[in-house]
Formats: sequence, structure tokens, C-alpha cells
Amino acid sequence: MASKAAKKESVVNTRDDLAEHIEAFLKAGGKVQQIPSGVSGQTSTSGPRQIVLSHKTS
Repeated sequence: MASKAAKKESVVNTRDDLAEHIEAFLKAGGKVQQIPSGVSGQTSTSGPRQIVLSHKTS
């Protein structure tokens, strides 16, 4: 298991990586939208909502 120091360093690296990606996105002309709470990106509401990985046979 990773030590607390290694985990903290990993989090900092991930945070820095994300900040760099966001900066590059914005410099390339990308825009960030504020999405209201409760709005979903799901486009279809029909069909099953669960994935069946296997069916048990009796």
C-alpha cells in the first residue's frame, strides 16, 4: 500500500496535470459552461438503466 506522502504527491501531480490541461484548453479557445444543478447529459430516458453482466441459470 502506498504511503501517505506518496498518495499526497500523486494527488498534487494529478491536480497539476489537470490545471495544465485546463489552461491549454482555454488557450486554444475552449470555453467553460456553468451547468445548472439537476441537468443531465443523458440524452435518452428509454430502455433499461442497469447492465446485466450474466444471467444465472437454474
